[in-house]
Amino acid sequence: SIEKPEVDFPGGEPPAELEIKDIWEGDGPVAKAGDNVRVHYVGVSFSTGEEFDASWNRGAPLAFPLGAGRVIAGWDQGVQGM
Repeated sequence: SIEKPEVDFPGGEPPAELEIKDIWEGDGPVAKAGDNVRVHYVGVSFSTGEEFDASWNRGAPLAFPLGAGRVIAGWDQGVQGM
């Protein structure tokens, strides 16, 4: 079971481009557009450092079809290849 991570407030200026970081690497197939994926996440406001949402608070990862535009663009782009 994966534990909810603590997100450290980064400080400084927000990134100008998408940054992708794997916190944990799985052993399944690489995610590609058209795949149905499940993602655990913690949403933190860059300006305040406050958590505004987390899948762990609902007890289940978010499931969505990758690349279908049903989530924010950063997820459709960033989850591909994980």
